[in-house]
Amino acid sequence: MNSRFSRENRLIAVYLAVFSLIPMLTRNIIPHDMIENLYWGKELQLGYEKHPPLFAWISYFFYKLFGSWPESLYILTQLNLLLGFYFIYKTSRLMLNKEESYASVLIFMTSVCAVFGNEKFNASTILMSLFPAMFYFFLRILKFEKKTDAVFLGIFSALAFIGKYFALLYIGCMGLFLLQNKECRKFFKMPHFYIAAVVFMICISWHVIWIIDNDCVTLKYALAKTADCPPNRFYAFNFLIMQFIFFATSFWALAYACRKDFIFFPQSDHSPEEKFIIFITIVPNVILFLVSLITGMRIGSFWGTNMMMTLGTYLVILNKKIDTNRLFCFTKKISIFFAAVLFLKLEAAHLPIINDPTYALNIREISKKVDEDWNKKFGDQKMKILKTDKATAALHIHLKDSPSSYDTNRLGLFQVFDLYPSNENAVAVFLSRKNGEEVARFRKLYNGCILFENTVPVTDDYFVYYAFVNTRNIGAEKKL
Repeated sequence: MNSRFSRENRLIAVYLAVFSLIPMLTRNIIPHDMIENLYWGKELQLGYEKHPPLFAWISYFFYKLFGSWPESLYILTQLNLLLGFYFIYKTSRLMLNKEESYASVLIFMTSVCAVFGNEKFNASTILMSLFPAMFYFFLRILKFEKKTDAVFLGIFSALAFIGKYFALLYIGCMGLFLLQNKECRKFFKMPHFYIAAVVFMICISWHVIWIIDNDCVTLKYALAKTADCPPNRFYAFNFLIMQFIFFATSFWALAYACRKDFIFFPQSDHSPEEKFIIFITIVPNVILFLVSLITGMRIGSFWGTNMMMTLGTYLVILNKKIDTNRLFCFTKKISIFFAAVLFLKLEAAHLPIINDPTYALNIREISKKVDEDWNKKFGDQKMKILKTDKATAALHIHLKDSPSSYDTNRLGLFQVFDLYPSNENAVAVFLSRKNGEEVARFRKLYNGCILFENTVPVTDDYFVYYAFVNTRNIGAEKKL
């Protein structure tokens, strides 16, 4: 533990490097969530139809920082997790010694959530760093009563909110903890949390104005995600099952490190800081479970990816006599196992038996052909508008002019070109079966507007079709 770069730090560095490299080596296209991040981020809007803007801004900035290299987002994904590890450690150090604080990180590293819930950087995974940061400054206020920590709490709470509105659940739970804990009620007579609230409101005010000006579009999307299926109380139990799947290996790690003498549930008195960790680990899950059980509200399976970042700290608080050598060995072994499973999972997607044409797409080659044909047809005219299906959405990353990308809905659906600047030459691209049914429908819809068209073979059964379309005189509200 006395070495400048401890064995735990070395393990964390290797862990993050391996889980950055595996998708780089096995995926031919970055995940659709990260493709969306980039075409939202390049427009630098104050909000987007699906989500608040923070993760899209960060994604695009990082992408440009690495010379417009899409695979750099895998590095960003793991750096975000590293920041989460850092704040888990710093939070633990407010209550535990150095060895126990490292144990808090190692226990979380053994979870399925840390690997398979963190395969991409999006609105859910960004909270894996912002929640621990938020909790850290909350605990510093409880412990040191410094007003500067209140400012940082307000800032990180605001960042979490403009990362994903789900953060409001945890912000509310922090207030609930102050109300229910007798030792912490004194803070209602002190300025700290009022300062945090004012800073929070100032930091999110611009986005709140955007939400109001845009008819609460992101809130409507969030509500639609929970209401797009009929109410079903099974969702609540599915949520619990997913939480168990995500974190069962962390409990296994604890049992292995403590042998037979381990505790899962609080049994004795704790300091206010320890009580907060226990509260924030358990209560949000209980609230979400009860809301879903009572209302039948749908809870996404991967909502749990950011909900128990404090689990390692929680388990160490309850089990301070952890054999850290055994825990370290277990973490190494389970990490190797996870790496092998992830590699095989991603490699298996390319097997012929899967027969998914999206895995056979060579997006770089397709973008090169589109660019070549565009230059032949229009010379130096800049390509501004790209419309794709979901399978070919990554084209906007690789095309020379980096056009604005619209309507990456499911195959066959296109918004209307005249929603965008009139008389612009635009590009439409989608994956089609060899029978050409989708192409025939597209030609019928845009009859007289297609200036050029071409295809790129993908598999025996599929090809990519692209067309240059002039947006003049295209009727509104048409769909394929």
